[in-house]
Amino acid sequence: MTHSFEEVMDRGETGPIMSEHKFDLLVGSLSKKLTKEFRVKMNPEEIVTSDDGLVDAAFEASMQLFLDLGVYCLNTSRVMKFSEAELREALKATPPTVTFGEGKEQASMVPRRVEDRTPPFVASSAVGTPVPSSLYVKVVQSYAQEPILDSISGPSLLELSGRKVRSGTPLEVEAAIYNIRAMKEAAKLAGRPGLSGHNFVACAEKTAAIFAAMRPEFGVRPTDGLLVAALGEMKVDYERLNKVPFLQETGYHIGALYGPLMGGYAGGPAETAIINLAHHFLGLLVYRAQWHDNFPLNILKTINTTPEMLWLISIVSQALSRNTDIIKANSPFCAAGPCTEMIAWELAAHSIAATVSGSDLNPAAPCRNKYPERCSGMEARIHAEVGHAVARAGLRRSEANSMVKLLLRKYQGHVDDAPLGKKFSECYDLETLKPSQEYLTIEEKLMADLERMGLTF
Repeated sequence: MTHSFEEVMDRGETGPIMSEHKFDLLVGSLSKKLTKEFRVKMNPEEIVTSDDGLVDAAFEASMQLFLDLGVYCLNTSRVMKFSEAELREALKATPPTVTFGEGKEQASMVPRRVEDRTPPFVASSAVGTPVPSSLYVKVVQSYAQEPILDSISGPSLLELSGRKVRSGTPLEVEAAIYNIRAMKEAAKLAGRPGLSGHNFVACAEKTAAIFAAMRPEFGVRPTDGLLVAALGEMKVDYERLNKVPFLQETGYHIGALYGPLMGGYAGGPAETAIINLAHHFLGLLVYRAQWHDNFPLNILKTINTTPEMLWLISIVSQALSRNTDIIKANSPFCAAGPCTEMIAWELAAHSIAATVSGSDLNPAAPCRNKYPERCSGMEARIHAEVGHAVARAGLRRSEANSMVKLLLRKYQGHVDDAPLGKKFSECYDLETLKPSQEYLTIEEKLMADLERMGLTF
């Protein structure tokens, strides 16, 4: 890029001053205006759309949104603005590949296209599900032992040595170091010592704690990486920006993380789609991201497996796949918990919509990502197996749409009272780390249903 990271920071110090509230209102008004102007609208009959014109219009609207809106810096109350030339240059400079892991565990993310037969890269994790330290290594190992998964990240910690981990405290530093060591231990126990962490610190939020853990003696390798999150809608702060120059200088992979909220300032599914797309431009120009991870959420239901959210995910993925070489993944946030038929249906619907639209995968967040110990490698396995089957079949978008609509009929009426399922210790044998027969039967039933729809496993 012609402009340096220092020049980006200058814009955070010299850009137009604006209150955060005014910026939020501008997000809503611009997104509403541009979706009308570019005629971006959800068709409820096409959860996975085959309308290339609609997809490309969403992309053009998102570029205009980014150029008109800019990126808000919370620390200075200033807006960072970029030119169209800078944006187009950044889009041309995206990396052709991002490689994680070592030896036989080496795996690469590449730009995937709509209806791509290339298997999706699966960056698996328990996202932010809280887990006690006594189970932490076992939970991570349940992911690492699945050969279909290409990289791992840990859950969050309920406690360390019986003490609650609070952000900004010395115990957070200890938790970050523990996180690194636990992930590497889990990979070794799973017989995959070369497996990388695409987000190697999931137990710390503050930059100081993360930097303290990112040392070779704790197990960090050059093929690991970190996700840097955008805040709110199109906002950044110094806490997150502090990570960027360090990651650039050390060579660790930089991923950017976006979770726009449909139903908030972003508006409805169409408006949130173009805002979600615009976040990728923030990631490129501000965070210098090599790859991007999405978890857009319905603000009221805090999941993304409802019809409008799956439409949004499909539109965003297709727009990026058709118009850029951006490497991107999607994370499913499900209503149901582990070892339930409902979560299997949710994972399958999300995986089909994302994979056929050209996205990689980053599963999974069961139970709205908030109930302790309700996560396991089985959710990631199911999500990945469906994604691989979609790519292997060369599924068309129209076929994917039919499948997703059939799956939605099975669970969308139960989103508000979704079953919590079982804790990790209830659906895995803690000695052998094998999933329960009950969970395996649920997986087998899902695969049989999907085979009747046309997929093979």
